[in-house]
This record gives sequence, structure tokens and C-alpha cells, in this order.
Amino acid sequence: MAVVTLYMSDRDQNKTFTDKKEADNYDKMLELAENVSTWMEREIEGLSEEQSENIGMLFAENKEVLLKALKGKPELLLQSQEDSDEENVTPISASA
Repeated sequence: MAVVTLYMSDRDQNKTFTDKKEADNYDKMLELAENVSTWMEREIEGLSEEQSENIGMLFAENKEVLLKALKGKPELLLQSQEDSDEENVTPISASA
């Protein structure tokens, strides 16, 4: 019988990982989402808790794209996820 080490998320007890780094990154993402949500609720009057949580998760899940957009490439926010994934794929030559 094999022994598998599982790591639990501090912020989401239902989520487990086999890699500590993945668990830590997930917790950091959830912390960022929570802080963005709190900030949005404080700064935007009339924003519901659900809306601010959704926005917080959107920012946290897409922080790399958002950072690139803030650094001068705002058009990245208009690309679909599929377009972004295609840019990261190396095409395979038919002559290979």
C-alpha cells in the first residue's frame, strides 16, 4: 500500500493537493480574492457581496493577464482565454 501526502488549503478545507507549492499558491490566490473583494465593497457603493466576491476571484484567477495589461498591454484583457492559450503553444511543423 502506498502512502500519499496530502496538503489542505488553509482557506478552503474541502480542497486538497499532493504538492505543497500548489496548496500555498491556491491559498495566496484565495487571500488575494478576499482582499480585492473587501477593497471593492469599501470603494464602490452599492456593490453586493456576491458581486465583489466574483470580481475578487476574477482578478485573482487572472492576475498575470491583469498585471501585463497594467504594464501597457490593455488589449490582453479583450482576448479570450483560448486566444491566450494558443499564444503559449509552440506550433508543430508538418515537415517534421
